[in-house]
Amino acid sequence: MGSKYFTVEVKPDIPVVNAGQNAAFADGDVLFDWQHLQMPKGGGKLIGAHIEVRPKGDAGATPNKFPLELLFARQNHNHPDHIARHYITTLGPVNAAPATFSAGITGVVDKFLGQVPIVAGDFADSIDPIAVASTSDTNGIVLQQHPDFSDKWLRTSGATFPPVGYSQFFIAGIAGGAFNFVSETLINNGDLNGPIMTVSGTSPLLHIVPGDTVAVCTNEDNTVSKAMGVVESYQSTRINLTEAFTTADVMHTDIVYNKNPIRILLTFER
Repeated sequence: MGSKYFTVEVKPDIPVVNAGQNAAFADGDVLFDWQHLQMPKGGGKLIGAHIEVRPKGDAGATPNKFPLELLFARQNHNHPDHIARHYITTLGPVNAAPATFSAGITGVVDKFLGQVPIVAGDFADSIDPIAVASTSDTNGIVLQQHPDFSDKWLRTSGATFPPVGYSQFFIAGIAGGAFNFVSETLINNGDLNGPIMTVSGTSPLLHIVPGDTVAVCTNEDNTVSKAMGVVESYQSTRINLTEAFTTADVMHTDIVYNKNPIRILLTFER
């Protein structure tokens, strides 16, 4: 007999540019835009939300112990404009106040399922520099598709769809304080070729772990990023990736980031 409980893990992508991790956030900013959240068909009642937040990438590994709001949404059920309006509209650029929908609200209505606050009192005090928080204050949210929803169009339209047996929902985050992931781990070489990145500045051991997907914010234009790959192992002055670089050459003093500094674990009851 299967358990009546299950968990879903989400590690949202946060861009590694100025409109993202390469600048401090403010209260009310978009922390991460809508991300896919896949659940077993039939859905469930959300009974707990747990988060783990990496520290700032400075020498002090400054903790990011700040409140946030988690927002949940689903696809419109059989909206006539499937491709353009079935998904919820972007909240707007990360690291800025949410966008207004002056051009029309059709991409937003009938999709929200609820919100969960993570407040200051939800955080533990004992394991700095990693900030961890848990809440059971989930406002009775049930993640379940509309009974008239059909995902047949997903499988013929080329749109992203979940594996067989799963339903697709969405999760986004709003900052409730001055989150700061700015990294001071820098490429310490000129053009590089291979799976090894030599670094200086902040030790990657303070804010990155093996298994993380890393990217760099370029030193010449901090609105541009380059994907690097998955960390296999590291030391204080080098990062070994699982594969050789597939991007253009990395430049001296490019800034190294973990693309997913927040981990969210959601607990559901069937």
